[in-house]
Amino acid sequence: MQKLLLIGILALAVVGGLASANRSVSAQFSTPAPLPSSGAAGSQQSSISPNALTNFTISNPYCYQPDPSLDECSINFRFIQATDNQSSAPFMTWMAILINSKVRFSETAFFEGTITYSYDMVPNGLKVPCGLPNAGGAGTRFGNVYGVYVEPLDSSRNAMSTDIANVTCPAFAP
Repeated sequence: MQKLLLIGILALAVVGGLASANRSVSAQFSTPAPLPSSGAAGSQQSSISPNALTNFTISNPYCYQPDPSLDECSINFRFIQATDNQSSAPFMTWMAILINSKVRFSETAFFEGTITYSYDMVPNGLKVPCGLPNAGGAGTRFGNVYGVYVEPLDSSRNAMSTDIANVTCPAFAP
């Protein structure tokens, strides 16, 4: 009886493994679903070049106040990386970081398929006012809230994708 039970369990494991392998092989060859070209906040892909970006990875932005006696905060990222497949135009040639819709950092790729940003490229971060307590409506410990956008751009400066985040800075308490 134990042998029969063991054979049954083994058969189920083999059939389950084959079914799982079939799903993973099918997934590798299926066409990925396109990202939305507009809508909710987050990573969005442009309809101009739907298959151009193969990788767009961003760490969460952060805001800190280096000197509590000043109304000056810094926004930065640990890393950003955007990779273009370089197989069809338009090609990624720029990457921009915008804070409240104003370009604060721009980087270019010159005959390269990848643009990488690291926090040490702007060691003191992108300076912004911290704001008084509850200035952004996030509570008395926090000041201003900033909309941060990261956009890989093609050679015509059209966004190929956009990643959006709100960043809350510490309050400046004079």
